Parts: sequence; C-alpha cells; structure tokens
Amino acid sequence: MENDTLYLALKNRIYEKIFRGDYQEGENISPERVLSETYNVSRVTVRKALALLEKDGIVERVQGSGTRVKFREAGYPGTLDIIALLAPAQKPFFSTFIEHFQRNAEKNDSLVLFKQHSQEETVEDSLFKLLQKNIHNVVIWLEDLKLERESVRRLRALGMNMVFFDIILPTPYADCVLLDNRAAVTSLFNFLKAREPADIAYIGWDNLQLSSIRERESIFSELRGPSDLLIHIPWAEKSNLAALMEKFFKEFMEYRPFPAGLMCADGELGVALKKVLLEHGLKEKTVVSIDDYPAASDLALSVYVQPFEQMAREVYQCLLEQNRQADQWRASVRLVKGNFVER
Repeated sequence: MENDTLYLALKNRIYEKIFRGDYQEGENISPERVLSETYNVSRVTVRKALALLEKDGIVERVQGSGTRVKFREAGYPGTLDIIALLAPAQKPFFSTFIEHFQRNAEKNDSLVLFKQHSQEETVEDSLFKLLQKNIHNVVIWLEDLKLERESVRRLRALGMNMVFFDIILPTPYADCVLLDNRAAVTSLFNFLKAREPADIAYIGWDNLQLSSIRERESIFSELRGPSDLLIHIPWAEKSNLAALMEKFFKEFMEYRPFPAGLMCADGELGVALKKVLLEHGLKEKTVVSIDDYPAASDLALSVYVQPFEQMAREVYQCLLEQNRQADQWRASVRLVKGNFVER
C-alpha cells in the first residue's frame, strides 16, 4: 500500500503546474492514467489528490470531459490561525505596522509570521512557498518590488487570501489598505499655505512606479500654484540618504534659495531634509512630511501621522471577510485617514 503522503505530494505538484501556468484556466488536467504513469503512483493516489483539489475548489470534474482547472475570485474559507507578513525589509515604517498588526492579531488568537522577501527569488515564488506550507492568509508590502497581476490571479485561484498594504493594486483578487493620500497631502498643503503664503516646494522620490509616490505627487500637482515647486530625489540612491540630501541641498542653493515651506513625500525625506537645513543654519524653514519617522519629534518636524492601529484592524478585517464571507467577498480598496501633528 502506498504511503498516504504520496497523494499530498501529487496534489502539490498539480498546484505548482497551475501556478506556473502549465495548466490554464478551463484546461483539462492530464487523465488519471497519465498522471499515474508520469509520477509513478497508483490510480487510487491520483484520485485522492484530485479529490483534495476539487474540495478546495481548484478543479471540477465534468462528466465525460475529465477534470478541469477552475479559477475563482472568491475568498478561501478557512481560519486565521496563521497569518504571514511578506515585505522586502523590516524598515521603521513597516515595523511600526507589524507591531500594531501583531498586537491586534493576538487579540483574535492569530499567530503572525514575518517573512522577509529574499532578493534571490521573485515575490510570486515567495508567496507560493507560503501556500505550499498551507498558509492561506498573507499581508504583502511590496514597496518597490514587482508582482504580476496574473500571478495574483493564480494565487487567488489556489486559495490564497491576500491584502496589500500601502499600495493600490487594481485587481479583483486582493484587498488593499492604505493611507488616504488625498487627505494627507491636502492637510499638509493647507497648513503650509496658511503659514507660508509664498511659494512652497514638494520634495518626493522620482520612482513614480510606486502607487503611493505617484498619487501623492499627483495630488500636489492639482493643488499647487504657478510658483510652487515640484522636486524629485533619485530613488536609486536612497541607501545613503544623508549624503544624497546634502548633495541635493548644495545643488539647489546654487540656483535659488530654498522656499520657506517644504513638503516631503515621506518621513525619511522629511527627517533627512530637516537635518540638512539645521546643519546649514536654516532653522526658520517650515518642513512637513507624511509619516512620523524616528527623530521627527526631536527635529520639531510637523507630520501627517499614519494611523497604524486602525490600518492594522482594517487589514485583519479584510482577511476575516475573505475567510468568513468567501463566496460573497469582493475585493476592496480601503483608504484610512490619519491626523496632522504640528510641532
């Protein structure tokens, strides 16, 4: 008699073929006889593996036509015993969110696992590995990582419940939870204009592939006056931000003085810019930023604070709905308003 783990191994092989695109939506899986010969297992093992796939809603058996791959957009009905958080690095911004999310999850008796994405594999492969370990609930912070929409579709079809944090990913296969950037940029802009009616400058990253960077800049562009400035900082050089900001300061001052009001797209830029201005004796400049990064308080940097506790609750609620309202679930984008802190 064959070991019962054989049918689980076969199920995972078929999983991977669907994930890699070897089996397309609506396509028939190889007949039982072929699977049996290919993987050197009995027909009984093949039937057990297909029965598991059918139970999970991944395939359907059509009388007279065989077993067909069945993609779905519905949630995966399971439990929230384990939730994985996938991110490229445990940076201060995401670490704060993790802290709040873990606290909220523990209140609901869920275990949270943090997985740092390895540069040696794609995001798709990182997520699929979690699915292979029977982890169906994942929170994803992409930052500047790439993830193909078709991969999200296939992961959803295989039973992965997903919530993207700090990004809008236009797809019916996952929820998105992020800051209400319009409220944030508008709040900072109005504060600066009330305090410094003359021209102000918006300082943001040049990586407009990131939805949050692109959206914040777009909103500022709608609000800005003819003399307000929009300045880009090279994302590719952010690993040495202090030196980068010093270089930017010197190059800018060669052409004109700094505006009295300066809005930074995120807390990293805000802290770095404020430090440079203070080092050069320009403490009268008003600097504001989105995100309350470490050192912002000591630097008297006014910020629009992201409500991580509320965002953590929203993310958990999204996963809860994907599990408990699986058939009725539809993907949503949830914008969460923060609050302005003047210093």
